[in-house]
Amino acid sequence: MSAARATVFGLDVWGVEPLSLLAGAAAAPTGRRLELSSRRGVGRAPAERDGFELLWEQLEPDGTVNMRVEAHPDAGYLLWGPRYGSHFLSADGGRVSCVADGAREQDWQRMLIAQVLPFAAVLNGLEVFHASAVVLDGQAVAFAGPSRAGKTSLALALCRLGAGFLADDVLALERDGAGLVGHPGSALAGVAREEARRLASLGEVLGANARELLVRTPTVATPAPLAALFFLERCTDGPDEPRFEPLTDAGMLLSATFNFLLAAPERLQGLLDVCARAARVRVERAIVGPTVDASALSAVIARRLRGSR
Repeated sequence: MSAARATVFGLDVWGVEPLSLLAGAAAAPTGRRLELSSRRGVGRAPAERDGFELLWEQLEPDGTVNMRVEAHPDAGYLLWGPRYGSHFLSADGGRVSCVADGAREQDWQRMLIAQVLPFAAVLNGLEVFHASAVVLDGQAVAFAGPSRAGKTSLALALCRLGAGFLADDVLALERDGAGLVGHPGSALAGVAREEARRLASLGEVLGANARELLVRTPTVATPAPLAALFFLERCTDGPDEPRFEPLTDAGMLLSATFNFLLAAPERLQGLLDVCARAARVRVERAIVGPTVDASALSAVIARRLRGSR
């Protein structure tokens, strides 16, 4: 009987035991139930492997596999990596079975949160953007951009100015009336080590790698209407004062999605609709140079959103 529950990315995740990296998720239930099971095993059973076809893979510089996504016409999807275990996701996004495959608890749970649950959210009719987000004055403000653009650092800097933390790196969006609402993610943030050195207090550090620290960061409890989306562009020759320009390239909105693998016509139609709705809010490019840190940029954005100069 499932007992533990955490609501993240608009999904009510139910399992027999609570997972350490899902602890602290405080969002209210949405009614989209996802059953989670896990076991400590080594290797994928042939019955689980047969019939799966490769959709996508990410390779290490030496050519070995870092992560792979496979699909089965009936069973659903398999997301796995040598360091992250195997995660079997049903075709309807209602069940996920995680096999540690010898992976550390921190690593397979991180894969679950960073990749598997966002994939499940899309299967459940939501859309996911590769973005961090906060709630400022009751409205969601999102930050998209390439890796290391400073999305998380900027979100945390705005939280120091009084915003609420909504999501790190993956923002689940749901159509609501004519607009969009952003759902709280997990209560985690991957903080770059350089940024961590500048912060006096980080909260509970749950793990680390060469690039970042994994920090417990409580989220807001309820979804919030999306009011603004900034695309961060850090340029070595960028301005010392942040420059903002209206986004005119619709392709950038489409490229913000976190999942290009699900390409059924109904999903693509939903993605286009979500992008069209997002285009109706404040969408801007934020172009900054190397001397502009997260604290300075957060202050400028907060003033800009609140209408002061």
